[in-house]
Amino acid sequence: MGHFLLFLTNLIFPLAALGVLFGFLISPRRGLLKHLRQELKERFGLEQEGEIPPQLIWLHCASVGEVMSMKEMISRLKAFYKRDILVTTTTEAGKETALKNPEISKALLAPLDFYPSCKRFIQIAKPYRLFIVEREIWPNMLQAAHDAGVPAALINGRISAKSAKAYAFVRPLFKYVLGTLSFAALQTKEAAARYESLGVKKENIFVCGNVKYDTLNDRPAKTAEVNRLLTALGWNGKPILVCGSTHPLEETMLLRAAPEFAKKGIKIIFAPRHLERKPEIETALRQSGLHYAFISQKSFDKETDILCADVMGLLQSLYACAALTFVGGSVERRGAHNLLEPAILSKTVLFGKYFYNAPLTAQALLENGGGVLVNESNFKETVLRLLSDSAQLENMSEKARKAAFSFKGATDKIMEVVKDYERKST
Repeated sequence: MGHFLLFLTNLIFPLAALGVLFGFLISPRRGLLKHLRQELKERFGLEQEGEIPPQLIWLHCASVGEVMSMKEMISRLKAFYKRDILVTTTTEAGKETALKNPEISKALLAPLDFYPSCKRFIQIAKPYRLFIVEREIWPNMLQAAHDAGVPAALINGRISAKSAKAYAFVRPLFKYVLGTLSFAALQTKEAAARYESLGVKKENIFVCGNVKYDTLNDRPAKTAEVNRLLTALGWNGKPILVCGSTHPLEETMLLRAAPEFAKKGIKIIFAPRHLERKPEIETALRQSGLHYAFISQKSFDKETDILCADVMGLLQSLYACAALTFVGGSVERRGAHNLLEPAILSKTVLFGKYFYNAPLTAQALLENGGGVLVNESNFKETVLRLLSDSAQLENMSEKARKAAFSFKGATDKIMEVVKDYERKST
């Protein structure tokens, strides 16, 4: 049955791909498709012989976040195997991020999950091992690797209850391809139970934690740049609320509260999750009546109340300057972004109830007293209350830091699983 379902997905793939491409071309995000010819070449696995060093370690990631979280793991895998590293991603931004890592020999867009494309790619690349990162479970990629004799494993794996329930409708397909995994190193016990129910062999499942937390940095590289920015704004010594990875609903919530914050002398910095939304964000800021600025403009009015971080790579350093933080994707139903990025910097973290992508970190912050749940109704009052009690805020911030440090160590555990597998397979 699983083989038949895999065949069926390949049969309907061309029509589905055309529909997705058409939808993308008419969407507001079509401007992201900058290099169509090269992208199609990579998507269909049409690299030429010799363009990819053979017998390398292949990691497949989703996008920027997964590539960044794998930085230490990539270094460790390269040292252990003494082989080149290939990274494929599903997004151009992820590929560009991978290309900046000197440990990575080659970075490409992943072939589409169409068996001929995956087979062609593997024939050219001739990888030694394939490591799937987090939840990038593409059936044809796994099957093509298996057919070519390339051992594949899932590392830093996760799966939501919602996704597991959806996959259960085609369980024979996932049992067929997931049964080929050499091992699955997963983030949580819940993920382990879900993957086992979908067909991963119990003896091949290991709970190792999340490597993302091993990359938490309590000394951001661009702190000096942010300090110069605060000096230019005249914000030194003033309480600053930093809201990271925000979505539209959360920005509306913030702008409603912002006039009261401005009256109390509280300054605001927010970093939108998607920078291509800048035109609509500027419209909302203009309508708010607040004095606003964008980091990219580089010259600032000292009357500025709210600053939009419309540049990449500054968020962690911005968190470092905050008196209080909010992490987005949690009031809007996106599952919450990285709650521990500000926590590792000893910052109390506000977030909403939709934290299903990070349940363990959210619970740890709440239970240890380093995090506070907020919603559209109590956001303003919570910010004002916490910023008016410096002793309580300092105590909560230290608890946030302790909670963040408790999540480190997953990289070591995964490497032990890798080494044990290699010992047993030789």
